[in-house]
Amino acid sequence: MHGGEYPAVEAVIRLSAMLKPAELSGTVILMPVLNLPAFWSRSMFVCPVDGVNPNRVFPGAVDGSYSEQMTHALINEFVVYADGYLDLHGGDIPEALVPFSICRSGTEPVDVKSRELALAFGLPYLLAVSRPIQQAKGSSSYVAAAERGIPAVLAEAGGVGQLQQEAVTLLTDGVLRVLAHLGMMKTSIPSARAPTMLNAFEWVYAKQAGMFYPSVATGDAVQAGQEIGTIGSLFGETLETIVAPVSGRVLFLTINPAVLANGLLMGIGAVEEE
Repeated sequence: MHGGEYPAVEAVIRLSAMLKPAELSGTVILMPVLNLPAFWSRSMFVCPVDGVNPNRVFPGAVDGSYSEQMTHALINEFVVYADGYLDLHGGDIPEALVPFSICRSGTEPVDVKSRELALAFGLPYLLAVSRPIQQAKGSSSYVAAAERGIPAVLAEAGGVGQLQQEAVTLLTDGVLRVLAHLGMMKTSIPSARAPTMLNAFEWVYAKQAGMFYPSVATGDAVQAGQEIGTIGSLFGETLETIVAPVSGRVLFLTINPAVLANGLLMGIGAVEEE
């Protein structure tokens, strides 16, 4: 989905060599890169053809922009025919993260099955969210898939524009565990430990442009109201103090200092009171 999330791309490439059709019960469709313009241009977050983040415009539109047509085709020509959908991600070029997965929460059969797939995938943190990150034009692919009755999981590992082998292994093993869970193949990969469960995802933004100085790292626990960084000017002034909006765990973090006004700084996974 995003051109600079290389461990996810490499995981799919390796799976294409590892999976043997004669040993599979069913069909696996592997797509190493959806957003090819971003991949070839090393463009982070968005598709350079239209400047749109494709994972914010699902289910897309047949007469929309390049990204909207691309996401519409993915959903309507591939995903709707599947029994399960895995969307592999990682931190993009300026992002570090701890491995985690996301699915919808809820009691509908599609949500229960999505959670089962996420648990089988086996990443250390699992966000089961009732309020997915929503944008004006749409949402993420796992939300669009679930809305069409297809169990879906978004899995994240790796980042900072590097091909981290540990992250590739996490994603590859996760897919193999899911295939075994679905009865599609056998695997010798052991089950993962139960994840830390989270049910809310809070994204933290800068109000002003400047230099970002985080005072936390990925995986750190933070408390609501805690100072987690500052924004400074190019003349050394402190323009803004960033505080945690909720108590939780830092799941991803922008590592490049230069940020724009309203720029994304980090994501915090939390447990909301019912």
